[in-house]
Amino acid sequence: MSNISFMNLISSKPIEKRTKDQLIVAYNKNRKIFSQVPNKKFKIIICNSEEEWKEESKYYYFPFGAGTVLRDGTLIVKEQKLLTRNNKEYQKLLDHEMNHVFFLLIYGLTRPLWIQEGLANFVGGYPFSKKDTLKKIKEKKISCKILQYRYLNKNFPDKETVKLMYSIWRYFVGFITNNNPKKITKFMEIYTKNPSKKNYLNLFYRFFKKDDKQKFEEFISWLN
Repeated sequence: MSNISFMNLISSKPIEKRTKDQLIVAYNKNRKIFSQVPNKKFKIIICNSEEEWKEESKYYYFPFGAGTVLRDGTLIVKEQKLLTRNNKEYQKLLDHEMNHVFFLLIYGLTRPLWIQEGLANFVGGYPFSKKDTLKKIKEKKISCKILQYRYLNKNFPDKETVKLMYSIWRYFVGFITNNNPKKITKFMEIYTKNPSKKNYLNLFYRFFKKDDKQKFEEFISWLN
């Protein structure tokens, strides 16, 4: 185990200094977006094999996964060598998962899915291009239903579906906030005081001036 002020790092092998530095970068990047810092020390587990990943990721396990955050806020991520990702790609993964830790420990909510994953992918992600995203939306006849208020479901059928959904939500967050993620965290601060579907719909209209269907139609035009 290795301690770095805000986190407890756990690994079956020695953790490279580069990985520790990348985690610090991810922490500081997300701290600028949220208005508060969780008072709980972050627990981060680095997996060095697929077997470790399967054991540690528990109910969020899927073979093509690279990282996840458990319901108690524990961040589980495969080591960089196991993923064969370059430094830039691995940093984005850590940025993404660290965003989930902040989100969960501050808001304690896993809905709506598009907000949670959209914000994390805005901070750290490798989406399809806007052109490809639009093409796939049309091919698969995706509607504003993907913005619905619902519990977090990670049972995606394949890696491409994951990337498509994450791409849509990432671009949507950028679109509705004019690339200012603080608008999303402000939305969540107010929403968590009354986390009902009715309040969510009212706040969506208040913050973004239209309902989700109208905003999604504008989004499609924006992608064009």
